[in-house]
Amino acid sequence: MSSRFFHIAILILILSATGCIGGKSVESSYLRVGSNAYDGGCDKVNPDMPRLALKRFRSLPALDRETVIVAKGQVLKPNYRWSWEGTPAEILDLIAGPALNCMNSHEVVTPYRPGIMKDLVLSGVITSFELQRSGGDAFKVAVRYSLWDSRGKELLARKLIEASATLRSLNGENIADAAQQAVDEVMMKTILWIDGLGGEMLSGNTGR
Repeated sequence: MSSRFFHIAILILILSATGCIGGKSVESSYLRVGSNAYDGGCDKVNPDMPRLALKRFRSLPALDRETVIVAKGQVLKPNYRWSWEGTPAEILDLIAGPALNCMNSHEVVTPYRPGIMKDLVLSGVITSFELQRSGGDAFKVAVRYSLWDSRGKELLARKLIEASATLRSLNGENIADAAQQAVDEVMMKTILWIDGLGGEMLSGNTGR
């Protein structure tokens, strides 16, 4: 009888080690999307330019996580094999400041704080930050921006900016590279959008 319990105990240990009991343990690899392309490139402060205060990014609840999200059609699922160093909102918070400092028409002030001197307020909601596997593997990033007056009460403009980058093959390095390309393109399109608005958007917004 004792021999039987001994063999059962050994079997349980083997099954636990192979992940058959309690689910398979997956060690996540952390992927990085950084701001290296902008760091140090546009650090000079231009105090004579109109000041644009950048609020912290927000995202939809399903995207508010570090785990890489995989989309197939309208279905989103987390893939626990890969994780980001932070949530998409935290990543864009770190990247957008240095990137948008390269605008020709405004001086960016970040992080946003109530009471700071400003001419405009920019907020953004991340609506996509996912690996899309329908019709080929690509990483998509999308941000819905709102541009407000200096008091943050009057909506002056809004814009959905999207970008995607194709993956050469499905692995962690290529996911990180594609995400970096998509984020860089979103930042560049954001700069072009705001610079395209020019000084006209500032008329009547002098409530610093």
